[in-house]
Amino acid sequence: MKSTQRPPLPSGSLSGNDILSALLNSEYRRLEPKLDMVELWRGQVIYKADQRIRHVYFPQGAVVAMVDTLDSGGTVEVGVIGNEGMVGINIFLGCMVTPDKAIVQIAGNAMRMKTSDLRNELRFGSPLQRLLLRYTQALLAVISQSVACSQHHLIAPRLAPWLLTMRDYSRSGTIEMSQAHIAAMLGTRREGVTEAALKFQAEGLISYSRGKIFILNDAGLKKKTCECYRFIKKQFGGVIKDVPKVLGVAGQAVVRAGKVKAH
Repeated sequence: MKSTQRPPLPSGSLSGNDILSALLNSEYRRLEPKLDMVELWRGQVIYKADQRIRHVYFPQGAVVAMVDTLDSGGTVEVGVIGNEGMVGINIFLGCMVTPDKAIVQIAGNAMRMKTSDLRNELRFGSPLQRLLLRYTQALLAVISQSVACSQHHLIAPRLAPWLLTMRDYSRSGTIEMSQAHIAAMLGTRREGVTEAALKFQAEGLISYSRGKIFILNDAGLKKKTCECYRFIKKQFGGVIKDVPKVLGVAGQAVVRAGKVKAH
């Protein structure tokens, strides 16, 4: 892991992470000494399966995939976590180890907190605890939908939302990812991803060159997605909308100040 530093208190928005940004300035300042800003690089393994969780991460541009590995050696992505959430949610659920591998998909920064500090926060019903409860509800719904998607939808309708999701997180029309890596995340054969990608390219939706995918027709690609893409957007968007209800008057003040923005 690369060099760390104490996060400064940003002006206007408290953090590039939606959960931390929903907190009042005073609450963020109270947590600030417990947070380190770290740089995560693509391909970095944050957790291995069955590893004890010593830190949790609030992404600020970085994107982390939670991946299950099968006995056969195959892999499948069970969830993706970006600016909307926290990596290490098992701690919130009372576990000290993670059953999944956590791999950085898009490089970027994250706020890192010691597990012991987070567990102390969870003991006293803090605003952070209430936000994580609402986020966990959304994340579990998304993971459940992702499992159903992998079992019942064809590769092309699954590839389209995956590409759009990575585009949303990176805020760029260019995705640096090999087809072999995408196949591993989708839990399917590379040949299937190649066939679907070539079809999208022939239709003018994307272009692909040397490990880079360029999204050319956003609206057209959205028409190729299964309903899971809209479901996931709705779930995480609902977390932001529920901030006033979760935090009460304090949360309303933060939302009115424009410190929480939906993706």
